[in-house]
Amino acid sequence: PAMGAHESTPAYKEQVDGAAVESSTVRRVRAANLLTVRTVSMYHAPIDDFQGSLKMIKAKSLYLMLFLVPFAFASEYLEWGAATVFSLSCLAILPLAGLLGDATEQVALHTNETLGGLLNATFGNATELIVCLFALQKGLLSVVQVSLLGSILSNTLLVLGCACIAGGISAPQIKFNQVAAQANTTLLQIAVLGLVVPTMMESVGQLSVQGDDLATDLILSRTISVAFLILYVFYIYFQLFTHRAVFEEEAANGEEEEEEEKLLSLHGAVGWLLAITILIAMVSEFLTGAIDEAAKEFRLSETFVGFVIIPIVGNAAEHSTAIVMAAKGKMDLAFGVALGSSTQIALFVIPTCVLVGLAIDQPLDLYFGVYETTITFLSTLIVSQVVTDGETNWLEGVMLIFSYFIICLSFFFYHSEHVTGSSML
Repeated sequence: PAMGAHESTPAYKEQVDGAAVESSTVRRVRAANLLTVRTVSMYHAPIDDFQGSLKMIKAKSLYLMLFLVPFAFASEYLEWGAATVFSLSCLAILPLAGLLGDATEQVALHTNETLGGLLNATFGNATELIVCLFALQKGLLSVVQVSLLGSILSNTLLVLGCACIAGGISAPQIKFNQVAAQANTTLLQIAVLGLVVPTMMESVGQLSVQGDDLATDLILSRTISVAFLILYVFYIYFQLFTHRAVFEEEAANGEEEEEEEKLLSLHGAVGWLLAITILIAMVSEFLTGAIDEAAKEFRLSETFVGFVIIPIVGNAAEHSTAIVMAAKGKMDLAFGVALGSSTQIALFVIPTCVLVGLAIDQPLDLYFGVYETTITFLSTLIVSQVVTDGETNWLEGVMLIFSYFIICLSFFFYHSEHVTGSSML
């Protein structure tokens, strides 16, 4: 049956010795990049934020790594060296990124379905956005560019490939929501078109990359970025309103519903969200400040660090979710996480970084380099072929992973000649 934004089923418990009535409702709330709907048990009795916080942290073994967060701070303030600061910061961000997602969902449980979906969409790639903004502030423009492309390709090739293999172990052919997948891949190709245009114009001598606010490349890039943000709004409207039933098709059949408990009060959930965001911002500052020296100590190029290491660190929690869901046969959720995240980075995170660069006087443009843009364009073509028939298998997953491996190997040897701002690779 169709589900409204406020659909719920009330239930009440008996009143005991004059105590306040404890009531609950069951409601469906959007999660995981808006694709699926979770059945949520909502208790109106007072919630113990302390016990709820403990339950949230104990729910995932990933959160055992939270003990590394103080060490990341110590390495920065006690000057343990750039390589140590970078390594500990990367490890500390892994559990923090997962907690940010859980805190966002807890806040979403206190809203209606539409606002919950918007919250999950807005904070879905918050970790990558925070890391990139700190790198942008430090003038590491090329690192920002390759890390954004790396995030797109790690989602569409590595995560999607692992999900196809995990799902293909239990079934020879796995079906998924073709409409949702094709919408994401088409939007992703349009976003790549926005990168191809300035690259091709520069290649034919019609565009000069000067880094000046009045330069044609920046005017073109910022205009395209505004267009991308408008397109992203239409994409969210498409999912939440006009075609909501299409994206809920599997959930309506009962295959994608998950029981979700409200663990925190609204104030507790917002407090967690703010605290984790601040911690991620501080650790991101440590990480980006150590990239230059750490890359030299590890004998890696900044291009490889930006393309491979930073995207995996920022997306690890989301990656594991997609693979686990695929192993359980929930391919719509897996595809929604992988492709939805890539679409959000392409249409929301990249243009946001470009426009923030305008505000803080950092000339970030959409000229990402000929090689980088070509690789991204070819990768989106491969992914579009995988999703075009609405079903997949383990072999397609292997092909996607090998594609990602080949690209990563090339970036291990690749040193970009594209210089942007103060970053030269």
